[in-house]
Amino acid sequence: MFDKLKKKFILINMFLLTLVFVLIFGAIYISTTISMERELEHDLMMSINDPKKPGPDFQMMGSSIIIDLDSDNTIAKVTTFMEVDEDILEEAIYTIVKSDKKFDKIKLNEISYGYLKETTSRGIKIALMSRQPQIDVLNNLLKVFISIGSISLILLLLISIYLTNKTIKPIKEAFEKQKQFIADASHELKTPLAIIRTNTSLVLSNKSSTVDSQSKWLNYINNQIERMTELLDEMLSLAKLDTNRELEEFTVFNLSKLLSNILLTFEAVIFENRIELESNIGENIELKGDKESIKKVLIILLDNAIKYTNISGKIYVELKQDKNKMKLKVRNTGDGIKKEELEKIFERFYRVDTSRARETGGYGLGLSIAKSIIESHKGKIYAESNIGKDTTFIIEFNS
Repeated sequence: MFDKLKKKFILINMFLLTLVFVLIFGAIYISTTISMERELEHDLMMSINDPKKPGPDFQMMGSSIIIDLDSDNTIAKVTTFMEVDEDILEEAIYTIVKSDKKFDKIKLNEISYGYLKETTSRGIKIALMSRQPQIDVLNNLLKVFISIGSISLILLLLISIYLTNKTIKPIKEAFEKQKQFIADASHELKTPLAIIRTNTSLVLSNKSSTVDSQSKWLNYINNQIERMTELLDEMLSLAKLDTNRELEEFTVFNLSKLLSNILLTFEAVIFENRIELESNIGENIELKGDKESIKKVLIILLDNAIKYTNISGKIYVELKQDKNKMKLKVRNTGDGIKKEELEKIFERFYRVDTSRARETGGYGLGLSIAKSIIESHKGKIYAESNIGKDTTFIIEFNS
């Protein structure tokens, strides 16, 4: 699809560029032709009026013939610098005399001439001048146009291909991501739907049973519905972030206080998981942004840290600010993440440990949401890891 779009885009570009070149070069060519015709007519007029003192252009143009005809159209005098067959000359004179045009073109010995005729008291006076120099100039001009046009179009074709690839690349990437997102979402929904279908079949197969006796299967169905609801909520959040409709108007809020309050809500969960929590939060650090969205990011990072901290491990949270940068770190001890996977963890539906994700109920969307929110705040989020030791998520904002 994108190859066809690219070809179509390039073809349209080249057609328009070729049309522009043809119009420009055509206008120059026609303008030059008209100008040279006027110059030829001027030189012919000078040769008729004063044949002994033709203009410099007339002398430069070489082959010329001046013919004086009597009142009965017989040749009285021929002045020329070249040899011309009398029969051919008489035929040309006959054609010129019969013509209604005062200035026009005619061929003698396969050579094109321009002629001008004037009626005098003695008869008709005709001046002929070779158009070959004109033709040579125009042919050379045409060759130059073709050469310049061809080279220019080849260069423009290469530029067009480059710009088209550059233009289509983000569109293609967005389309591929959308396709992958839909495919991944469909895959994630298959498992809970299959469980719901199976448990529903079990309930329906025992129609005479009470609700209480079927509570096991109904609980399974309810759990999967909750998981699907969570997945759909996360997908909706991503969709809103992608269209920049999620974030409200930015306001200045106390990030230190927000982080401290969130840590308090996580204390019970951290204690239950036998994890040690250590924090170093700078006082009264403020951030301009959407408070609810930043709160969501903090919850995602802390929730992620709890999920992947080893037994009796440690979570360390640090928030500090210097002159140029505000930095938040969330570090947890654990298995760590391989270097080649550090960039991938922010991709949608990507999970380093699939089995762990199933146990904890994660879909691999949390970090994608966090990244989208941070980028919408003109910030930066990335991860560092030491295999077998710890993983640190870092958020940076310019002060």
